[in-house]
Parts: sequence; C-alpha cells; structure tokens
Amino acid sequence: MGQSEPIKRRARSPEKKKARRQEILDVAHRILTSAGFDQFSMEVLARETGLARASLYRYFSSREEVLLALYQQLRETWKNQLCQKLRPGMTDESFVRAYYKASSLDPIQIQLRSRLESTIKHNINRAVFAEEVRMSQAVLSELIDHLRECTGLSDETCHDLIISFGALLVGASQLDSTPRMERDLLPPGARRTSKALSYQHLFESNGKRILDGLRKEAD
Repeated sequence: MGQSEPIKRRARSPEKKKARRQEILDVAHRILTSAGFDQFSMEVLARETGLARASLYRYFSSREEVLLALYQQLRETWKNQLCQKLRPGMTDESFVRAYYKASSLDPIQIQLRSRLESTIKHNINRAVFAEEVRMSQAVLSELIDHLRECTGLSDETCHDLIISFGALLVGASQLDSTPRMERDLLPPGARRTSKALSYQHLFESNGKRILDGLRKEAD
C-alpha cells in the first residue's frame, strides 16, 4: 500500500471533523480490502491517513471502535440495498437470490459481521456498546417491517429469518475458499464439488430451505 498524502492541519469545524472521520473510515476500508484484518492496526491506519496517532485517537479510542463504526456504515448501506431489491410479490427463489445479491456487494461488511460478537463488542466501552445495541435494533426493526410486506410473514418470523440469514451469510462466506478463476481450472468432478461449496450456492440453496421451513412453521 502506498502512503497517503500527509494531513497537516487539524480539523476544527464540525464539517471538517465529519469529513476527517469519514476519510479515516474510507482508508480503514481500503486497508481491510487490500491487506486483511491481521494487518489492520491503529499504527497502520495513522500512517495511511497521514495522521499522527494522537490525532487519530481524537476520533476513535481503539482499533475496534474504528471497525465498529465502519461496520455500522456498511450495515446501513446493506439495509438500504436490501430494501431496494426485496419487493412484494417475489417468489421465494427470487427473494433469496436478491437477499444474497444485496448482501454480497461488499465482502468487508460480512467479514466485520463475523467479528462483531466474537471480538469487536468485547473491546469497546459501555457507551459505544449501548449505542450499537440501539442502532442494531433500529436496523432490525426497519428490516422486519419491510420483510413483512414482502413475505407476508409475521414480525416474529421475519426476525428469525433475518437472524438465520445473517448466520448463513457468515458461515457460507467462510466455507467458500476457492476463487472463481481457480474453480474454472479444476477437473469437472472437483469443479462440481467446489461449486457446491461456493458462497452463492451455499447461501441460495440453504436460504431457500430456511425460508421454506419458516413458512411451514408459520402455517
């Protein structure tokens, strides 16, 4: 990664502070995309933004706070994409496929989601944690309302659907370890096995089963 242009002046106005915070999150996303989570640290983030570490800590008190703020931003984008793609009258197959497409637009969002409960939430202060609980409940409530209109299912069943699909998204993304280009070079038998373990296939096939099961339970 090339070093960004140094930021020499401290942001002072609310507008400039907001822009600076967004710049930090954009650089964090770039680092995670190009170098991965193991290489992500406040030291690397400070270097790539051109900020002194003391300046960086004016915006985020820890590595996990950066990751949480980025996840919250990506989650909001995901929610909006999901609400755009899911419409009343869709078949269950189309619904599951659209859910996958909206959820796979940014792999970093899924990777952050997989670390949310195991790592991130355990390394933030109570106030930040409480705000995350409030925000996540607001997102969940909005999605439940939208999914109820699209599926005809009850609020409780839509809640279970969102939670189940979230776990499936994380699990399927972790099982899919073969890049598409490498998969195309495999022998036919191995290619079929690899395709069966692909992220999209795992999600769509099992997502349909989950939705079928929830509909049967609701009847």
